[in-house]
Amino acid sequence: MDHAHQLMGAGLADRYFNPNANATTGGFHTYFESPTALLAVGLFVLLLLTRAASSQRVAPTKVNDEGVQRPPAVPSWLPLVGHIPNMAYDADGFVKGLRSRFKTGVFSLNFFGGRHNIVYSPSLATALMNQKQHVANSEEVSRRLLNVIFGFPKTELHKYDESLPEMMACYKHLLSEPSLGDMVTQTARRLQSNIVDLVTGNESLVDQTPWEKTSNVNIAMNKSGQPVVEASLLPLIRDYIAHTANPSLIGSDFFANYPDFLDDLWVLDRGFLLLATGLPRWIPHPTLTRAHIARKRMLDKLETFHRAMEKHANGEDAGTDWSSLDDVGSLVKARMAVYRKYDMSIRARAAIEQSLLWAGNANSDTLIFWMVNRIYADQALLEMIREETAPYITAVQPPSDLPIAEPPRLEKFDVDGLCNHCPLLKSSYIECLRLDTAPWSFRVIKEDFVLQGRQKDAEGWLLRKGDCAHIAHDLHSTDPEYFDDPTVWRADRHIKYEGDEKRAVADMGSIRPFGGGSSMCKGRTFAFKQSMMFAAAIVSMWDIEPAGGGPWKMPRHRKSTGVYNTNDDTRVWVKRRQLSRPQ
Repeated sequence: MDHAHQLMGAGLADRYFNPNANATTGGFHTYFESPTALLAVGLFVLLLLTRAASSQRVAPTKVNDEGVQRPPAVPSWLPLVGHIPNMAYDADGFVKGLRSRFKTGVFSLNFFGGRHNIVYSPSLATALMNQKQHVANSEEVSRRLLNVIFGFPKTELHKYDESLPEMMACYKHLLSEPSLGDMVTQTARRLQSNIVDLVTGNESLVDQTPWEKTSNVNIAMNKSGQPVVEASLLPLIRDYIAHTANPSLIGSDFFANYPDFLDDLWVLDRGFLLLATGLPRWIPHPTLTRAHIARKRMLDKLETFHRAMEKHANGEDAGTDWSSLDDVGSLVKARMAVYRKYDMSIRARAAIEQSLLWAGNANSDTLIFWMVNRIYADQALLEMIREETAPYITAVQPPSDLPIAEPPRLEKFDVDGLCNHCPLLKSSYIECLRLDTAPWSFRVIKEDFVLQGRQKDAEGWLLRKGDCAHIAHDLHSTDPEYFDDPTVWRADRHIKYEGDEKRAVADMGSIRPFGGGSSMCKGRTFAFKQSMMFAAAIVSMWDIEPAGGGPWKMPRHRKSTGVYNTNDDTRVWVKRRQLSRPQ
């Protein structure tokens, strides 16, 4: 190839520099007198050379003493930037195409000259996630994101590093009893109390709930001539869940004082990936600018909250706006002791709590939106889930002799029963995790090691110090090698039958939407219970159909950090179900 390029270069030089070239070469002579043309040819040759050089690295090569191979490298056209343009243009289509091409379960991409290994087979992904932090580190990424996205002061990152083991220990309050049970119980009580107000029918903004105010509600008449509430489904479901569930985490005072906090949280979430680049606020990008402004407003509110918490911890009066700080969740209370021990500033505390509230809302609240979409889109499925959940959740209309009927209520609400004995609802939840999320886990390789699955005779792959590794969970979740018709959402896909009685159960199988190892999502158990209870309560109490009638149109995915978002405004009609009266 080098010899061919030398001949090509010599031929061009002859044509350009030989003044006696015949008429057939005159066009070349004139053309190459243009600097732009020379630059174009130079770039073209550079692209060809880059592609040729990178293509030689496609096949795995044995590089260590044991003959272990490096993952196959995907060829690229552009020097230095490598595959950045491919990812920017269509990351989903690009990596799924590579999955079809590379059946090894791992391949590597070039981002600005760095080697990024993309792992998607379940066995290799599990092996990577289970590596110790000194081998494959995830904390470096978390530490950077805490600064560039959530505003943690750089000058206090050493305090974060020192406090990290104790900070991580606090997460037991999200994972184990009795704290987990207390959070679930508190959330269930609020849900049981306010599910009747998912929509109120109030046309005045003053009388509307916070989630109605963001959902552009109005009163309409359905085809049967009945009054219904028309609303945008995403903000309605997402904000309702957030206002109902968050007090068990950060207490009731915070959202009572700042009901608009969530507006800024969604703005930050939309700009999350741009903030992650570290781009400053002055870059003229509207989404980035709005995200910076939203972050500042949220930090200001969380600083006020933490000043009140500090006074409360010192036995001082925190003020009338903060009279119920005793009901702040046990996780935040436990972290207060760590903050004080390491003398973290109020700004540092606010940044950590901002990351907690983002993590607790950006994914699980939106996932329930997708569950509601999927279930209501299929009337047969909706009725089956109502029948399945009926023994554990019962919505009734209390009798009344008064002119104004008493509001309906959830007479029975057994969260454990919903979670343990409703396999179709649970399978629907898992199927949404499979198809409506696109999470990636990230590791920085700190020392050479061989990545190998547990299967007998599994092939090993050498990852080198300085490499980056990404576990692309969504590549496995949509892999036709593991899931038939992988792009089709199927509610019963994850149901299996166990024992002599063939008892139906649903489980995650090989998908890992919450990651794994030490960096596995700490809120995964609460997120599961929350999804089950909210979905069951909504389908038990409410009828929802597309505004104007007709078939349900599934909103399109928009790439986000974990759970897909959407740009589509799903307008729906919502009305209470015809409920039975208690005997």
